[in-house]
Amino acid sequence: MKTTIEQIRARDGARAFRAAEVGAINEEKRTVELAFSSEVEVSRWYGLEVLSHDPAAVVLTRLKDGAPLLLEHDCDDQIGVVESVSIDADRRGRAVVRFGKSALAEEIFQDVKDGIRRHVSVGYIVHDAKLTEERDGMDVWTITSWEPFEISIVAVPADVSVGIGRKLESPQEETRNAPLNNPENFKEPEIMETKEISQVDNATELRKATDAERARTRSILEMGEKYGAAELARDAVKEGMDVAAFQRQLLDHVNGKIQRPLAEQMNDATVGLSDKEARSFSFMKVIRALAEPTDSRAQKDAAFEFEASRAAADKLGKDSDKFVIPVDVLTRALNTGKTGTAAGDTGGYGIATTLMAESFIDILRNRATIMQLGTVMGGLVGNIDIPKQVAAAQGYWIGEDADATESNLELGQLSLTPKTVAAFSEITRKLMVQSSVDVEALVRADLAKALALTIDRAGYYGSGSDHQPLGIANQSGVNAVTFAGAQPTFAELVQMETEVALQNADVSSMAYVGNAAFRGHGKTTLKFPGVNGSGTIWEPGNTVNGYRTEVTNQINTGDVFMGNFADLLVAMWGGLELLVDPYSNSKKGRLRVVVFQDVDFALRRTQSFCVGRPD
Repeated sequence: MKTTIEQIRARDGARAFRAAEVGAINEEKRTVELAFSSEVEVSRWYGLEVLSHDPAAVVLTRLKDGAPLLLEHDCDDQIGVVESVSIDADRRGRAVVRFGKSALAEEIFQDVKDGIRRHVSVGYIVHDAKLTEERDGMDVWTITSWEPFEISIVAVPADVSVGIGRKLESPQEETRNAPLNNPENFKEPEIMETKEISQVDNATELRKATDAERARTRSILEMGEKYGAAELARDAVKEGMDVAAFQRQLLDHVNGKIQRPLAEQMNDATVGLSDKEARSFSFMKVIRALAEPTDSRAQKDAAFEFEASRAAADKLGKDSDKFVIPVDVLTRALNTGKTGTAAGDTGGYGIATTLMAESFIDILRNRATIMQLGTVMGGLVGNIDIPKQVAAAQGYWIGEDADATESNLELGQLSLTPKTVAAFSEITRKLMVQSSVDVEALVRADLAKALALTIDRAGYYGSGSDHQPLGIANQSGVNAVTFAGAQPTFAELVQMETEVALQNADVSSMAYVGNAAFRGHGKTTLKFPGVNGSGTIWEPGNTVNGYRTEVTNQINTGDVFMGNFADLLVAMWGGLELLVDPYSNSKKGRLRVVVFQDVDFALRRTQSFCVGRPD
């Protein structure tokens, strides 16, 4: 559907304006010479626009009749007057403006003299136009009759490189650039009366529209920059998307990042090892080299591992005296080649055929219930902020010709900062000299288990102080149920579910977590005591009340956690650090291997969880 001049006039009214730069300044007369328009093409909502500068095309009546000099097109902020205007032979519009002596005018005039404010913008009304060509799918319109009615001093034009452009906050700006000859992009413009509108009414309408557009653009761009979605924000501004719609899109965008497979997330912090290199990386070679720093053979054997460690430290921006194990290695299983050696091999793959070949991250997750249940974000670098929805838009019943009550979708922010957890395992010197892949896997599994137990405990009970993350039990706003006895009844467990459900947080990923004593209690206690056939609390398939149930002795006896664990964020910063201590147990012939991992936890919605405890 082709745009018509009637649509252009009806939609724009007096809202169009262009920008240029300040020229000569006369401090004594308080005047400034400026060029306010040219025939440079400008992209508008209906296509490309060219302002004709034929003398008969420009209606100068208002500018010649003492038109106002405004600040940012705000009719309440008049800072001067237009004294003279002309359309020159070089087909540019020029004017001389004189500043007033009010405090605001004096401030702006001083900025102009100091070269701080150099840009001006002219507001104009389109009276007539002619469709002159179509170029690359866009209509090119020549405005054959237009009337400037005010000139403004502005801060931010969109195109300062050529001196002629459009002010950034224009309601007709790039937010409405889709050509209307594409039916999918066409929206019927609001029809306005074609009678002459007073300058004050036009300026008031312009100010309101400009303020609204400025607020929309600023809000969207700020959110996009804050949450690492600047390109998404620019697209939203260009498409004319409102703030609430962009907030929902931003949440979907961030959620998609969070919910990527862990291996895919961790790839963001890799150092570029091939699959073969990552699988062949040996913890044992590193341990031997660190334990015997004067052993040249051990150092040579671990040359590849040390090179990979240096690359990982550089990638993660770490200046550490510890050995950094690359993310590439943590997410790859061990080399599972067949038993035996090829000609010339001195060690081969070892002697075992049944290998514990999981990656370190897999072992860690399998050992830690909190990581099995929560949403894990891996391979992070630096502090991160995650948006969360804290209030939703609401609907209202209204009468005829009444306005709906305004409500906004609100976003909050979760901050995640690395907290360093350390754990250790010990190996004998005889084990250290072994080359079996089983030994390699055993060492990895022991280190992962030690680390997992510490992470697990903090996820549930972390204090948030003494360098610990804040665990679920100590989060403000988490639901609570008090058990009458040392272990919960079935009714009390159902009450935990109800507390979460009342917050509209119950979904399929809800689960219970308790310790072994809770499981034993559940297997020997009827749901409804005295009622034959009611079944035990612990149900077939390791469920309680129909929900998945995990058991870990990291939970205090009598405590039960319940909730939508998808709302628990487990943040892991890339790179495992390793330190070998050959001295603490040297009399026993043991090595102590200490690992360090940066971790943090956050709840996207505290209402998604409930903690049950004995009275």
